[in-house]
Parts: sequence; C-alpha cells; structure tokens
Amino acid sequence: MIFCAMILVISPVTARGDGLPQRIVSLSPSITEALFQLGLESRVVGVTTFCQYPPCAARKPKIGTVIKPNVERIVSLQPDIVLATETNPQPDLDKLSSLGIRVLILPPEKSFADICRNLSLLGKTLGAKKAAESVIKKANERIAAIKARLKEARPVRVFWEVGASPLVTVGKGTFADELLSMAGGVNIAHNAPARYVRYSREEVLRQNPEAIVLVTMGDVTAREVASWQKYKGLKAVKDRRIYVIEAHPVCSPTPLTFVRGLEKVASFLHPDCVRPGPEVF
Repeated sequence: MIFCAMILVISPVTARGDGLPQRIVSLSPSITEALFQLGLESRVVGVTTFCQYPPCAARKPKIGTVIKPNVERIVSLQPDIVLATETNPQPDLDKLSSLGIRVLILPPEKSFADICRNLSLLGKTLGAKKAAESVIKKANERIAAIKARLKEARPVRVFWEVGASPLVTVGKGTFADELLSMAGGVNIAHNAPARYVRYSREEVLRQNPEAIVLVTMGDVTAREVASWQKYKGLKAVKDRRIYVIEAHPVCSPTPLTFVRGLEKVASFLHPDCVRPGPEVF
C-alpha cells in the first residue's frame, strides 16, 4: 500500500520543449558508459551498482542491479526516460511504462556493428546525433589503423577463456570472436555449436593453440594461469603466451572500449605490429 501511495503522488518530469529527455536512468553498464562518451553525464540521474566506467559514473545515484532494479527508487528520481537492454527484467520495465515513464530497450548486441547501431540510436533519441557519429568515426578509424598494421601478419590460433569451472569459451556471434579476428587471431572454438560453450581441456590440448587469453575471473585468474602452465607440451605454454585481459573492454563494450580491447588483444598476438606490448605470464 505504501508503494502504491508513493506512485500516485509522483509523475515523470516533462522533457524540455524540444522533447529531449533531461533526466536519464541507465539500467546497463555499457549504456552508462556510452552516455558519458556522448557528453550526456549531467543528464544521468541514476545508474546500476554495476556501472563503474568511467569512474565518475560510480558516483551517480544507484537504482539497484541490472537484474534487480528497484522500481520505487527509479520512480523517485523522476526520469524522463529509462534506458534498458534485454537483460533487464521485463516485468519491471512494464511497470515503469505503466506509470507513464518512457522506457527504451536497446536491441541485443553481438557485434561491433550492433554496438555502433545502438550508439546511433542513443544519439538520435537524446539529441546527441553528432556526438555519436564522431565516436563511431573515431572508433572505425582506429580499427582501420590496426587492420593496416596487421595486413601482413600471420594469424595466431587462440583459445579464449571466459570461465574456469567448468571451462567455458566463446564461439561465433560474440564480441570476443569478432575481436580476435580483427586482432589477427583465429578462435579455435569459432565453429562451436553455441555462442558460449563448455570446452574440455583435452580438446584445447588436441587443438594446441599458440596463445591463450583469459578474461579476468577475480581470484580465480592467477590460479587458472598456473593450471595451464602444467601442460608443458602446449604451444602457448612453451612460448610463454598466456595473457590476461580485463572483462570490461571485451564483454559489453561501447565502440571506443571495443577498440581499446582490440588494441590490447592485437598487442598480445602481434607485439611487433601493435604497441604497447602485453604482460606475459
């Protein structure tokens, strides 16, 4: 009853005369980062507890987690618009819509092109079309520069690890698979039957990748590096090519963070072509 009473007395803030939302709540870390890259940080009034990039985004009011947003808290912030993804719970988004709050659910992202499409959509919706075009142009220029440097490089066969127990890797239709290809690599699990699949260590040993890239898994990361080093016959181990990369730029990136991840992975695989060189274990 208390919740219902609160809803009755609060109504969404009206957008300014040109119809552009001035009070934005983001329910996704990648959306939050995109808003800051578009120069819209002053209009962001609420983010999830997972929104940590850029660091100043963490100081924005919190509205819960991605999968458990607090509807009461969101309503109390009087947003003009709530920006969401398919990961957010639909019943909560429906509740916000029923209260007269505009909700925009961005389409799923599986590629760099999808990321750029969604940034363009944000730019058009929020009156930052030119800023979005500038970000996308900059990202594409940096990608073109990396590809030019790698034009003559021999592709490196890679195992990309995103989970340790069980061992999980990525197939086609993922950011990581596309990123590996752009970075002068070949994903040994590219033809796996799903985007994210369990993989046996025996299969990794059979395919004998030239490099292994581990996406950070908290305290597990160092132990996982050590566990691979036990396989002395593995080419990636013999050549000291086990690398670790932070999850942030390769899991749910914006165009610019995707490029940062790409530059890092390219420097792993082709340090003579792309700088700076990686830390090697």
